[in-house]
Amino acid sequence: MSEPSDAEQTRDRRELPEAAVRDHLANERTMLAWQRTALGVIAIGFLVDRFALEGGGTTVTGSILGIIIVLLGAAVSIMGVYRFMRTEREIDTHTYRPALLAHLALTAAIVAGAVALVMFLLSTLD
Repeated sequence: MSEPSDAEQTRDRRELPEAAVRDHLANERTMLAWQRTALGVIAIGFLVDRFALEGGGTTVTGSILGIIIVLLGAAVSIMGVYRFMRTEREIDTHTYRPALLAHLALTAAIVAGAVALVMFLLSTLD
């Protein structure tokens, strides 16, 4: 079976029932929430790197942890776009299934980051 042409896809999108339009708009809002979350995680990583000061200079541990958190934020952004594109396709083909593994992996990464941050904070207590 061949892929639909751009004209067919445009026509199909114009003929979407109201419920499908709501599904696509909800998917877009979810993608934007992923992006806001990614920006927040990146900001926290930046703050960890910049404000983990010891004796007037940034600690190596703080910098490494900050960079890891910034990279985690970038991964969250990529995951959000991937989920958006996958869900768009699944809505159109009526094959949508929740991505439990993606949510479990993100939760595990956040918990691991939180534990690492707590350990760092405890190690810098005077």
